[in-house]
Amino acid sequence: MGDNKRIDAVYARGSSVEKDDSVSIEDQLALCRLEVDASSAREYVDDGYSAKNVDRPQLQQMMKDIEAGQIARVVVYGLTRFSRTVADFAKIMDVCQKHDVAFVSLTEKFDSTTPLGRALLNMSVVFLQLETEYKKAMKR
Repeated sequence: MGDNKRIDAVYARGSSVEKDDSVSIEDQLALCRLEVDASSAREYVDDGYSAKNVDRPQLQQMMKDIEAGQIARVVVYGLTRFSRTVADFAKIMDVCQKHDVAFVSLTEKFDSTTPLGRALLNMSVVFLQLETEYKKAMKR
């Protein structure tokens, strides 16, 4: 696939534990499809995986496709469906920037193509990681 024919990627994740609190995969995909050309976008779905790490098969495949120059933009419903650790998110964003891939989170409306947008994305992930660590500490 040539560089001029890059497509959008839609990523959706179903929680491994918070089934009642989260937006269903079907709803995530439906909302993301409104943002992309659904006829050419590629969908990556990981059901039953945590966002606490990147050990998710479809996320790994999407990253390979980004590195292969096939993806122009990654669209997700929300950051909570994508990553909850600062280190993982930073690594993913580094790969996206290296390959000129925009990142769109529908619920947060951040633009990763601007310095302010990238800073706001990174700050949001810090608070997602804090929330995850706080919940874990409260269970003890």
